[in-house]
Amino acid sequence: NMYIEKAFKDDLKRLRLRRYDVCEILECTMPTLKSRILKPETFTINELVVLKENGFSELHNNIIKKLK
Repeated sequence: NMYIEKAFKDDLKRLRLRRYDVCEILECTMPTLKSRILKPETFTINELVVLKENGFSELHNNIIKKLK
């Protein structure tokens, strides 16, 4: 899980976004986003697609690897 959190933070930094921006992108609340990062298997397929479309490639790839 620490790989997921690091990938998320790295993507945020690279994309110059904040967590609140991600909440808007995913149309979720901050508590939901935090729980998704802690338990990445709870991301929906739609959320993963939206993340990838918005440039969160490192996070997306790490989650997909974890789910395999």
